[in-house]
Amino acid sequence: MSNVIYLTLTGEHQGQISSGCGTEKSIGNRFQYRHENEILVYQLSSSSVSTTGGAHHQGLSFTKPVDKSSPLLMAAINENEKLRLSFDYYRTNRFGRQEKYFHIELRGASIQAISSSVTKDMLDTESISVSYDYIRSKHLIANTEFSDLVLPEKYNEIFPPTEQKQPEKRDITLTLGVFFDGTGNNAVNTQNMLAACTAAHFDLSDPDAESILARTAQEQMGVSGTGATSYTGGYTNIHWLNTLYKTDLPIDSGQAQAAIYVEGIGTEAGKPDSMIGLSLGVADTGVIAKTDLAVKQIAEAIKDALRKLQQKMHGCVIAVTSFQFDIFGFSRGAAAARHFANRVQAEDRPVINAIRQGMNDFKYSGTPAGKTRFIGIFDTVAAIGTPQNGLNPHTANTGDVNIVLRPGVAENVFHITAQHECRFNFALNSVQPAWPELALPGAHSDIGGGYLPVMRENLYLTRPEVETVPLDTPLASSRAYQHALNQLKILESSAVAAPLIRTNDITADAWEDTKMPAHPREGMQKRAFAALAMKKRIVKNDWSKVVLRVMLDAAQNAGAVFKPIKKEDKELSITSDLLPLCSKVMALGAAIRCGLSATHLDPSEIDLLAKDYIHCSANWNSIVLDSARKPYGGASVSETLSFVNRPDENWRRTTYNMDGNKK
Repeated sequence: MSNVIYLTLTGEHQGQISSGCGTEKSIGNRFQYRHENEILVYQLSSSSVSTTGGAHHQGLSFTKPVDKSSPLLMAAINENEKLRLSFDYYRTNRFGRQEKYFHIELRGASIQAISSSVTKDMLDTESISVSYDYIRSKHLIANTEFSDLVLPEKYNEIFPPTEQKQPEKRDITLTLGVFFDGTGNNAVNTQNMLAACTAAHFDLSDPDAESILARTAQEQMGVSGTGATSYTGGYTNIHWLNTLYKTDLPIDSGQAQAAIYVEGIGTEAGKPDSMIGLSLGVADTGVIAKTDLAVKQIAEAIKDALRKLQQKMHGCVIAVTSFQFDIFGFSRGAAAARHFANRVQAEDRPVINAIRQGMNDFKYSGTPAGKTRFIGIFDTVAAIGTPQNGLNPHTANTGDVNIVLRPGVAENVFHITAQHECRFNFALNSVQPAWPELALPGAHSDIGGGYLPVMRENLYLTRPEVETVPLDTPLASSRAYQHALNQLKILESSAVAAPLIRTNDITADAWEDTKMPAHPREGMQKRAFAALAMKKRIVKNDWSKVVLRVMLDAAQNAGAVFKPIKKEDKELSITSDLLPLCSKVMALGAAIRCGLSATHLDPSEIDLLAKDYIHCSANWNSIVLDSARKPYGGASVSETLSFVNRPDENWRRTTYNMDGNKK
């Protein structure tokens, strides 16, 4: 292939004149592959003569086909438009490939003449003559070069100074939401179980869904009993807050949010739940370990958030001027949230290192460990078992877990507690008197969430008692039965139990075990059992959705941004009978946060909730039926091991204030 020249031609007003000149539309079957935006040059000539003042450039002429640029060149000569021309010379190298070897550049050029020629059996051509203010030629292979500015006084016109455009700087406040789930709660395990049940067409709104989940967990996940705790419940409010936390804020807001989720204490995704973690809150799945897990996620969460932000802000330099946390937690996850906030305030070295690693590719001028904007916690139950407290989670001793929230730990703190929780193993760790705290009706998971949509409760409300009596003794005549009846007055006088007693059927149940050897003197005997029971009670999880909205309102008031709950979202929608109460408790929460007194729910409103929405978390175990659908067993010598959900003394919850003193 012979040598060939291509021209790139730019006009002062018309811009890229040579654009599209090498295409088929422009020059037909002479189109130039890979040179579509250049002009094919048939011939080029230039001349310079010597003068006493140096070279005198007599201009440059070139011949080209009639193409797309022809009318534009006529416009250029008509308007005396200044042009820039770049000629690239190509030749065939010794390997038979085209190589660019020579280059001529003209600046400040003007067209002096255009002549067209079209003859029979010949190509149509145009001859263009130009004068110029600047010429530069270079042999690209041999690396020789010449340039000359014809009129030096036009230097700034030909080479206008260009101020390098500085990239736009965007100052950003980055907030990382950290969501600590509750003891025995794991959104990943819940999601996998619900997906498995949905695939099998199980109805999760069935009151017996918990047993369906337990069976599915054993068959498909290989977990059972205590090890399947996180597989047989629903999503908590921590999961929903994490899901609703808005991570795509408008780029012009100067704000960015990212989120990390931390599995509940005692749980790991895809693994059986840990008995030690669930019961004592320690070891590899304990409270402190979960804060370590949160720290490990910080760097990648920051990097991911800033990378996404950088993609949206093309060419902008992101400067993070402030970094802060929004921290949420439920149950022992609330204890983890408090411990994590204290690590931030203490400028814990691993936290500092994680933030520094995450900010590595970006400018960061905030405090080394960041700060905490908001702490939102549901019903803190630290319940840490340590050698110092005799492995007793009922005490105020939390070991190395620091749940004391001193002034300055966060800009805002809000704690929602469970008014109808009174289990011995669920002592409350209050944030009073330092921070706002709102007690709302409900048991522990009515506040933090985690119950299935509908559940059936068959529970003993008093400890099953047993005595040995002659075989023909009527059960109603046993001391155990009479003692069970007498305990009804105790329940009716309890602020926690009374609403449940008023709105549900409570029975004194008696049952027997006749499989006993005969007494040498008294003959045939039996064991008589008795307890107060609440049977076949259907209870729903909708109240926790109201509590979710109270926390959302508090977090948004503190500056956190969440996606709105959509009306069509059935999992978070509220039943019509709860709407008035929702408005009331949201106003109550706002008043508490402002330090104002407010009217709590009246007894009739609490009874409405107790009938259908408040779960009975404190009990003396579920009623167990034999093959004949009759109760059996239930009594046990060991209160500690056999009745983990037993109520506290007189059905009154133990509460410790911020200093660890019993209220």
